[in-house]
Amino acid sequence: MRTLCLCLQRDSDRSRSESPSVAENFLTFSPRVHYRAPGLVFLDITSTAKMFGGERLLMDEAVQVSKEFFPETTAAVADTPWGAQALAAEKPGAISLPTCELSDLSKAPLSRLHQLEGLIAWRSTHEVEDIVDFFHMLGINRLSEIRKFQVDSFRERWQETGTLIWKRLHGLDKQVISPLLPTEAVQDYIHLDFPVSLLPFLLHCLERSLKRLMFRLQGRGEYAQKMVVSLFCEYSNRVHVIELEPASPSRDLELYMKLLENKLGELNLDNPIKQIEIEILPCPEKVRQLSFFEPRVSDRDKLSQLVSVFHQASITTGFLRPQDEILPEESWRVTPEFEDYEPVEDAVEIEGNSFQIRPSYSAALSQAPRPSRLLKKPKILTSKDVDRLQFLSSQPIERLEDSWWESSRGRDYFFALSPKHEFLWIYYDRIENQYYLHGYFD
Repeated sequence: MRTLCLCLQRDSDRSRSESPSVAENFLTFSPRVHYRAPGLVFLDITSTAKMFGGERLLMDEAVQVSKEFFPETTAAVADTPWGAQALAAEKPGAISLPTCELSDLSKAPLSRLHQLEGLIAWRSTHEVEDIVDFFHMLGINRLSEIRKFQVDSFRERWQETGTLIWKRLHGLDKQVISPLLPTEAVQDYIHLDFPVSLLPFLLHCLERSLKRLMFRLQGRGEYAQKMVVSLFCEYSNRVHVIELEPASPSRDLELYMKLLENKLGELNLDNPIKQIEIEILPCPEKVRQLSFFEPRVSDRDKLSQLVSVFHQASITTGFLRPQDEILPEESWRVTPEFEDYEPVEDAVEIEGNSFQIRPSYSAALSQAPRPSRLLKKPKILTSKDVDRLQFLSSQPIERLEDSWWESSRGRDYFFALSPKHEFLWIYYDRIENQYYLHGYFD
């Protein structure tokens, strides 16, 4: 087993200690995660390291996530949880190669016996200190030197603790990291030492807490469907309750911060806020593998933010939705809400390979020049009007027509300049033998 140990903080006496739910932040790296106080997280990365490009890249990414909230985080990788913990304290960032853990720890000072715990802490730290002091009196200062003693010597003098020490020094104590099944509610509590009445400071306090909750959601594979923020006032029992529910479930921190800013701007903060409770109602995320060339922050995400802000403010909006029509003036309609497009669930199997069908509209046409102003009803051009135009090409730039079994529509589009040097979009209707003005370019 290959184990990654993350020491979140070196000072275990800090006033604000982390909760076991912090382990959920690392579920993206392995389903087998174990939290042990104070501030230790163990991950079984035996089968997941290759998905991140190796143990080094996985460890670096996990440390980067941890340092968002615990800047002093150290980490190491070894064959056993206790070996990884000892290495994280002795050589932060070290990776012990398979079967090399004992040799890598052989030169460690005897004081590292305190970190040789793993998933199960020592029964008594004072007992371990007495063992270290005993060997120091014998002139023994390295872990490798006490490996020479027999297990009976450890058992007779220190009973169960001595047996555990001997087993861990010889790599014989089996510790298995079980899968972590999230059961805790996604919520956070903030107590402010100095009550806040200014909106920027209040948003700053909320942002750090929301970031921590969003990391938990990402590890759990969930989205935030609804968020409830309760603000407790200092000089009364009044509580401001803010409910945020975007147009579609999301864990976009920027989106929720915008919604919070709009809501908080409507509150009277003359009575300062002393406590804050945040609760998130999660829902499963929609799993869909992104293309390597698809941007992670898409225009659709930005539009979803805009829709959520409008929805919260009770503002009616209109958005264009493509229609399955070949004529430009009929290829869109206005909808009151932005409609998301779901991939088609059915798959097609061809020669043993499965392909998922996803809708695509005018993929090649989207790259063609389009007028900045489109006439909803094309304007008929007389022969005199056509003679006064300067066509920029003798052949049509684009042709639109029905299927081969129909002959009701057929258009040839041209670029032309008017006598006033306006850049026009003209088409010739091959069925009616008539020219039309359809749009203008800037």
